[in-house]
Amino acid sequence: MPNNPDHLALRIAPDLNGRQTARIGYSNVAKEIADHAASKVTTRDDANAVPGDLITHALQAQRMALENLHRAITVERMNGTSWETIAEKLRLPLPQVLAQYEHCDLTHLADQNGETGVWRILAETCVATIPGTCDPHPGRAALELDDWYAAYASHQPGDPAGTAAPNPVTAHL
Repeated sequence: MPNNPDHLALRIAPDLNGRQTARIGYSNVAKEIADHAASKVTTRDDANAVPGDLITHALQAQRMALENLHRAITVERMNGTSWETIAEKLRLPLPQVLAQYEHCDLTHLADQNGETGVWRILAETCVATIPGTCDPHPGRAALELDDWYAAYASHQPGDPAGTAAPNPVTAHL
């Protein structure tokens, strides 16, 4: 075992506010999308596929991406992005954006405890491929994202997004 003091440190799940929790919710869906997409790259199960399987998988990815859009809007609103800017980015008229996405505005929960506020709401739309496996504590989910991203980045050329630093997700909340 390496003589590294960091490996001995007890990692305690941070208590997050609503803004931080919303960002973890966005990151968590992005991770699930990546895992889902990666699992569809192999052709190993093609011989056992039934007609329509690829369409089913693509529709699942589309649903996950739509949830990530909702969470992106939540984070943007918590960061102060105006509805006008969001409408411009979506290339939709403002009234349509408000009608479709106003429910994503959780700014009233931004400074509250993330676990009892924002995370409780985001848990209703958890996109984990195995139902019921979303962590009920956003701080633990954040630590899991640190580990997942570090493992992902270790297999990429170079050092994407400065991942050599410890805790690539939680360090920047």
